[in-house]
Amino acid sequence: MEFKNVAVTEVDTLLDMLIDLGHSDGVREIRTDRDALLDALFGPEPAAIAKFVLLQQNIVGFVIYSWKWGTFTGVRDMYMQAIYIHPDYRRQGLALGIMQHLAGIAQAYACSRIEWLTVKDKAMSRQFYDSIGATEASHMVVRRLQGEALNRLASSPAGSALSTQSTP
Repeated sequence: MEFKNVAVTEVDTLLDMLIDLGHSDGVREIRTDRDALLDALFGPEPAAIAKFVLLQQNIVGFVIYSWKWGTFTGVRDMYMQAIYIHPDYRRQGLALGIMQHLAGIAQAYACSRIEWLTVKDKAMSRQFYDSIGATEASHMVVRRLQGEALNRLASSPAGSALSTQSTP
């Protein structure tokens, strides 16, 4: 197994695989397009790093990761955005190889951890992550502000967006 940074000329291949991943994860609306990937990976301020996973020079998967800063650790952390292995190549140890590769990068950058989100109901993913010693961050939950709620909050005068419900 080898890893290769995604090149500008390969963004369409990455997008196709990303769409496959979204469908397999049950994502209802995939808005990422070619331009969004080009900007995120190659724009003036890249937001992520994408690598293809190669077996005998064939692209069989990808991993996308980025950096975050740990508020309480005071150091850089890695955030794994997505990991994908084509269904024909699963159950061959590739995911373990990808995670080992990311762990090496995280160590090289003195990260305190690698974090990621997983689909709650994907038993195969859960079993794999459990097998490498990953734990759920049970002290936190993912909250999301999006769509109309995001627009409403962004356009409201300070204080008026607060709930009118009384607190006990």
